[in-house]
Amino acid sequence: MEMALQIEAIYQRALALQQRASATPLQPDLLAIALHDLYGVLEELRAAQEEVLQQNQALVEAHQTIELERQRYQDLFNLAPQAYLVTDAKGGIQEANHAVATLLNRPQAYLIGKPLVLFVEESNRTEFYTNLGAINCHSRQIPPEIESWDIVLCPHSGSPLDIVATLSITRLADGTVASLRWLLRDITQEKQALDQIRRQAFYDSLTDLPNRTFFDLHLTKSLAQATRHRQQLAIIFIDLDGFKGINDSLGHAMGDLILKATAHRLSQGLREEDVLVRWGGDEFALIVYPVETPDSITQVCERIQENLKPAFPIHGKTLHISGSMGIALFPHHGNDAISLMRQADLALYRAKATGCNTYDLDLSMGKAER
Repeated sequence: MEMALQIEAIYQRALALQQRASATPLQPDLLAIALHDLYGVLEELRAAQEEVLQQNQALVEAHQTIELERQRYQDLFNLAPQAYLVTDAKGGIQEANHAVATLLNRPQAYLIGKPLVLFVEESNRTEFYTNLGAINCHSRQIPPEIESWDIVLCPHSGSPLDIVATLSITRLADGTVASLRWLLRDITQEKQALDQIRRQAFYDSLTDLPNRTFFDLHLTKSLAQATRHRQQLAIIFIDLDGFKGINDSLGHAMGDLILKATAHRLSQGLREEDVLVRWGGDEFALIVYPVETPDSITQVCERIQENLKPAFPIHGKTLHISGSMGIALFPHHGNDAISLMRQADLALYRAKATGCNTYDLDLSMGKAER
């Protein structure tokens, strides 16, 4: 703006000289003054021209610097190993680096302009929209924010990916969202490894049934619910009859096959809310909750006996397995896990003492035995 004013002032001076020359007869002294003033105007124009050239050169250099920085940023953006993208306030993709394209198995050019939700697993979209709406509902002036979301993305081919998305939120002065920058980290393998560790901790590797650790946790939870709702709960300990002899005579490999087949038979006919676990060795345990009446528990035991009755055809051999069962009922036999398990164990001992394929439920110091 200053340069434009300077040139305008010079132009006005030259115009004034022209008017003077037109209105006044030429005299040597006036001509000399006019030439001197004109020379001064030319010098000022030359100086202004040089300044303009210098400013243009500075602008060119600044543009080149900006272009180099932009290219450097673009290279870093594209070559970054982390998946990084930029969206508008509604989640429309404005930029996406090569790692994002690889993650989603889509060309970079294809991603630009697409809504990010297009690649979110359908069951995860409601939560995605809810979170995005919560960000956009802010209207106050606040500094940039950082948020972390768990989302599931679906690549063009392959299984869905578990993603931790870290968002950097930039807002305008009035608080509206200007842009969202997303750093996406694929934690699918980490989650699978964690699930595997959890499964190893809570499930039996041979039968795929929950294990004793799971039983303890579930029993504690179920007892709390039974206490709160004043309902009955039953524990049934199951011990296979004669399994040791079969295991010793036919070998552990055959014994393992029998245990797997038995676990499948024991699972048949159970309700979804009942929990069957492998207690250890040839012992199993069952939590039945809720329990309507003691008779309903004896029906469960009789159903287990019926399920075990058919022969087990394994590797050309026909084997027969039965089970002895001991039952403890909450709150009749105790109000805590230790008391109930002790009573169920005593009931199992009594059942095995009377012979094979029996169950024992002791009520009011009496014994109902079959």
